Amino acid sequence: MKNFLLFVVAVVLGVVLGIGGTTQALAATATDVQTITKEELRAKLDSHEFTILDVRSDSHWSSSENKIPGAIRLPSDKLNIWAQNFHKNTPIVLYCACNGLGTSGRVARGLMAKGFTHVYALTGGWTEWLMNSYPVVHK
Repeated sequence: MKNFLLFVVAVVLGVVLGIGGTTQALAATATDVQTITKEELRAKLDSHEFTILDVRSDSHWSSSENKIPGAIRLPSDKLNIWAQNFHKNTPIVLYCACNGLGTSGRVARGLMAKGFTHVYALTGGWTEWLMNSYPVVHK
């Protein structure tokens, strides 16, 4: 019985400490990705200063007829293959369908882990880009 109680206490402590650690980890990852606003990207769109990657999910990509001008489609599960073809100093802007940094934040962290140094997630993503009637092209 004593071993069972020790086990229960260990599990409860593990859960409590795990939740606290997860919260801190999520807070840390929210600030580790550089962002670019839709206004900043629109102002620099014609300069071709960035490689723009569309990392929307397959369903969001398929349900849309358009993309941001110059954007290259990158399914997030192809990150490892894609990353081998670009220089680590290439400025990259990522966007996904969500208003937050969901997929674009995850892919940005993946690129940074591979040594890419100029990676930005588009704040507001595809949704805010469309809501502001910013330029799109047929894909």
